[in-house]
Amino acid sequence: MKRTEGHVAGSCGADTCALRFLDRSPAHNRRWCSMARCGNRTKVRLHQARARGSEHTPRG
Repeated sequence: MKRTEGHVAGSCGADTCALRFLDRSPAHNRRWCSMARCGNRTKVRLHQARARGSEHTPRG
């Protein structure tokens, strides 16, 4: 990430997105170009992968 006039410029953390954004969040920890677009897709994909992985572990 690169600082620009108090803001941080970054690129989207999604594997299939090449968009860049200005991170105006107070902590400068934004990860995606848009939570509605890439953030949600990434979180759903990771959740589904965890859920599939836990199907094979015995419970008890």
